[in-house]
Amino acid sequence: MGDLTMDFLRLMLMAAMLLTSLQGQAAEPAAAPVPATHEVEFLRSADKACTDCHKEQREGMHGKHGQATNPNNLAPITCTNCHGQPSPQHREGVKDVMRFSHSLKDKESIKLYPISEQNGVCMSCHEPKGLREALWAHDVHATKLTCSSCHQLHPAKEPMVAIPEKSRIKLCVDCHSKQHEASKARQEQSKPEAGKEAS
Repeated sequence: MGDLTMDFLRLMLMAAMLLTSLQGQAAEPAAAPVPATHEVEFLRSADKACTDCHKEQREGMHGKHGQATNPNNLAPITCTNCHGQPSPQHREGVKDVMRFSHSLKDKESIKLYPISEQNGVCMSCHEPKGLREALWAHDVHATKLTCSSCHQLHPAKEPMVAIPEKSRIKLCVDCHSKQHEASKARQEQSKPEAGKEAS
């Protein structure tokens, strides 16, 4: 009977071990199924609210900006990335979005949005180091001119990109000649007239 008891005890021990092993496996969390991911595509353009009124921009941005992604959120560039969110009163003519001036003569835009604010929008994506490497003039002009004084905002082809060296020099000469002429005219106006000095 001793052998039979021993065999029975071994069998019971093996059953207990098997049961413990099965219970341990049941307690381990099952690998959760990986949920399927779906890309959400917008049915309408993010710029539709803008282009409903600004029909001249219906084609959207062209050139580099049209194909670029915003480095801040890795999404396509939209009107609001550069112009900001309009208020509900925008449709009534309230000037509440960024307006970019195309020259220093555009006093209204510069008064509403100083040069530093306008250029700050551009610098939120365009790194100063890269601009400096592209052309030294970015450094000296960035505080005195808006980027849009030289660059177009929604161009099919940006005229300043890959401009030949001779054309760059012509731009400098043309612009600075105008400045020089305007400065000379102001000096002439401020000089006392020759006849008035003698009296």
